[in-house]
Amino acid sequence: LGHAHSIIQGETILKAVIRFNCAVLLFIITQAATAEPNKIPFLSEAEYQWLSNEISGDAAFEHVRDMTRFHRPTGGEGLMKVAEYIEKKAAEYGLEDVRLVRQPHTRLPWNAEYGEIWLTSPGIRLLASTNQVLLHLADNSRTTSLEDAEVVYVGAGTSEQDYEGIDVEGKIVLAYGGNRGVMREAVWERKAVGLISFPDPSVPDYPVNALSRPDQIHWSSIPVESEDGEPGTFAFMISARQALELRNLIKEGAPVRARVDIKSAFGSREDAWQVMVEAWIKGTEINEQDIVLTAHMQEEKFSANDDSSGCANLLEIGRAFQKLIHDKRIEAPRRNIRFWWVTEISSQRQYFADHPGSHRNMLVNINQDMVGANQAQDVMRVQNMTMVPFSRFHFLNDVAESVLDFVVEGNRSNLSVLQAGNSSLYPRAIFSKLGTRHRYNAAAIPFHNNSDHMTFNEAPIGVPGISFTNWPDNYIHSSDDDLWNVDPTQLQRNALAVAMMSYVIARADDSSVPGIAAEVAGRGLERIGVDYRLALSWIAKDPGSFFEAVHQIKQAASRERLALDSLGLLNGSGNTGRAVQSSLEMLQATESTLLEGLKKQFKACYGTNPREKEALSEAEERLKGLVPVIKGDAEDFLAARGEINRVSGLHGVMAFEVISFINGERSGLDIFRAVRAEAKRAGVHYYGEVKADDVLQYLENTAETGIIGF
Repeated sequence: LGHAHSIIQGETILKAVIRFNCAVLLFIITQAATAEPNKIPFLSEAEYQWLSNEISGDAAFEHVRDMTRFHRPTGGEGLMKVAEYIEKKAAEYGLEDVRLVRQPHTRLPWNAEYGEIWLTSPGIRLLASTNQVLLHLADNSRTTSLEDAEVVYVGAGTSEQDYEGIDVEGKIVLAYGGNRGVMREAVWERKAVGLISFPDPSVPDYPVNALSRPDQIHWSSIPVESEDGEPGTFAFMISARQALELRNLIKEGAPVRARVDIKSAFGSREDAWQVMVEAWIKGTEINEQDIVLTAHMQEEKFSANDDSSGCANLLEIGRAFQKLIHDKRIEAPRRNIRFWWVTEISSQRQYFADHPGSHRNMLVNINQDMVGANQAQDVMRVQNMTMVPFSRFHFLNDVAESVLDFVVEGNRSNLSVLQAGNSSLYPRAIFSKLGTRHRYNAAAIPFHNNSDHMTFNEAPIGVPGISFTNWPDNYIHSSDDDLWNVDPTQLQRNALAVAMMSYVIARADDSSVPGIAAEVAGRGLERIGVDYRLALSWIAKDPGSFFEAVHQIKQAASRERLALDSLGLLNGSGNTGRAVQSSLEMLQATESTLLEGLKKQFKACYGTNPREKEALSEAEERLKGLVPVIKGDAEDFLAARGEINRVSGLHGVMAFEVISFINGERSGLDIFRAVRAEAKRAGVHYYGEVKADDVLQYLENTAETGIIGF
């Protein structure tokens, strides 16, 4: 203990902790000791066996194989072909009300017929061609015909210093900087004709060290035009190995010359589009609590894992559900299961803008984005499942984590399991016929955004959503994200996990809700135990952290109330209501006990009681006097979200949460404390530090757009 002065004082602290927290700690210990990770959560043995045997990673892999034939940027012909394929398959599998929805978009449609660049001197060599690797040609490259242009090396090519003593007018520049910066400096400022781009050799890790993957070709694009309307030209993407050879050739001194031939076309802004496909398994009783499953179709050629894997799994989940329901192997769901294959993020935002209030009929979202990673290809790979953010805390977290724990425990090997008499490699192995026998390396993690679940959680929608996303990934957005990168076994495990989660919620009734409620209450106390540990450690280190510790416990209790309250959406019986009420009462008692424990901890450490009143900073006083309210609807947010000025010290996810916590009742100070507690729970390495001044500034910046007010 940082400020303990004697063993006696340490004993006093221990006694205080035991006296004031015995019941809570024993409950948490009991929960951990009696957990049954290999017991099927919420489903019968028969339901599990039908689902786990019917869902096929090999079948999903065949969909991945089809999708990787097409380059599919937003508005591209390949994207529409994939959407039409999914529409056809969903209908073929018997899903209901299947439809392809063409939506407006701001991106100018672009398609390329071909593109190639030949070195013509010294010697003749084909450097890059879409006939070989489609990603060689950067998106938005314009039709070009050059018979003879010199190639010069400019390093990064993004600053004036890179061009000192080099004349690039009428030439092609070889550079490793970002294409936008090189296009600005080389083409628009110095009249070069185009770019040859390669991975930055100085990047040590993400997306991948160019020297460790020397033949990887990255997917990239160039800007359509400059801010003053000057058109972009072209860029060819080459590997680090090719770039090294070309740079050495240039350094030898003889002029290196090239011929360029590109044929491409832009559509009109009036015709700019994106696309989504929708299908259903209709519920038998409840039509206003849809379980929405999502994955995104648009990406580059290849993109086997990101996100052909998620799209393929959605098809396979739909097929398996429909077949099992039709054959009366499992019961039809009470609630609708809704399938959305989308243009990432923007489809949902456009849909919610076009269909005001539609989100009120959605209960939860489960997203799959990169769910087929062959985990032997990179030892760092983990199948992460990001949880619901604290602003939307919900029973979905506990259903999802229970299922994930079950699949993980069933697909990893431990010596004690063998010693208990189970001679199988894994206790409940899930293997595809053509996949690996690797363990299931998966984990539940704090919330991140930047995939399709974000659009459900964000204001003004507020539907709790989670996402399966493997990370880190050294193959994303490159020629390496190909079929060899995907493991049918991992496809199958992730599809099964998502199917179990969605079916449990879709089927939830009076008989199953008490089990879900028990999981929410028990896991909630485990989570509060972590917050209490953090709070105690802060007090032990610094007497000035007492109120910070207090707010951590209060916010933890508030978070868990949201999860317990969400159980009321499942329309359980009177017994369920009483069980939830009992859990709420236990939560309130736990909060009181832990807050009293903090006071005892403080006095044991420092020999005095903590101050009664917290001193607020100037920013906190201002936040205390503000009550933010959401003023805009989904259409307003669609138009204005991009206009909010960022605050440099505030992590993007925490800025997201600042707005998500607005409910017309919380003050700015309440929101600051909630967001700070969420950030501290995850750790400074995760979300950084949340400061009152930054939260105040971000609220004011958002209010300037008109989508919130005070």
